[in-house]
Amino acid sequence: MANKQIQAGFTMMELLVVVAIAGVLASLAAPAFTGFINSAKQSSITSQVYSDLNRARGEAIKRNSRVLFCKQDATGIGCINGTQYHTSGWLVCYDTDNDDVCDTSTAAAPNPIVLHAPPGNMTMVLTRADGTTTPIRFNPNGTQGTTAATLTIIGSWSGSTAQTVNIAATGNIYKH
Repeated sequence: MANKQIQAGFTMMELLVVVAIAGVLASLAAPAFTGFINSAKQSSITSQVYSDLNRARGEAIKRNSRVLFCKQDATGIGCINGTQYHTSGWLVCYDTDNDDVCDTSTAAAPNPIVLHAPPGNMTMVLTRADGTTTPIRFNPNGTQGTTAATLTIIGSWSGSTAQTVNIAATGNIYKH
């Protein structure tokens, strides 16, 4: 009598069915994962803005001098008025002469302090209570000025919700 060998494993058909099911499950999970990644990027940008505003306020107090948080100009190292921060990015710089222009960089006060590129597939809009488009200015005592300001960050993807960073006239900064 001949010995029969028992072969263990999967047939090609069984393997193809498993691969097909895995493909269907992956196609269902991908949109949700993309939304998760986009939301994480938006939270990261919001946290970076919050951090940069706090740094600007801290530098103003530490150096006993005005510090600006503003929209970048075309050179990338200066401030311009405007509300659409997502088009050019933002920066933090010293403004010791209070002219709303970044001071010239020196060894003691390198300018700009912080520089950030535009946030990609998001909009970042500055709204001031008085309707002006001037940079956010932190004074030597930590105050921001006479009116409150809000930076709103929202993604361009479907289902995105706005995240805001509010700056009170007193200089207090809140993230929502």
